[in-house]
Amino acid sequence: MKEQKKVYLVRRQTEVGQLKDSLAHNSFELSQIIGHRLKGHGETFGFPQISIIGVSMEEAAIEGNMDKLKAAVESLGESVEENLKIINQMP
Repeated sequence: MKEQKKVYLVRRQTEVGQLKDSLAHNSFELSQIIGHRLKGHGETFGFPQISIIGVSMEEAAIEGNMDKLKAAVESLGESVEENLKIINQMP
């Protein structure tokens, strides 16, 4: 399970980069899609905080709220990095 969680988080790292690129172009579509996915599977992999961030991200994208969306993407990046550190320290 540790390896599956690590793979999940590494994929989220890639998405954070993609999200930041899309935000730089004032695009909301990718954020809405990824937010929707995150809210559905974050908890499945044992990361309820990522699901919560996904809800916030999807809502912000639908509302067209760039400030809220940037904050959600930043939170996602921080959460992914924190969880990767924890997993990498596990035996």
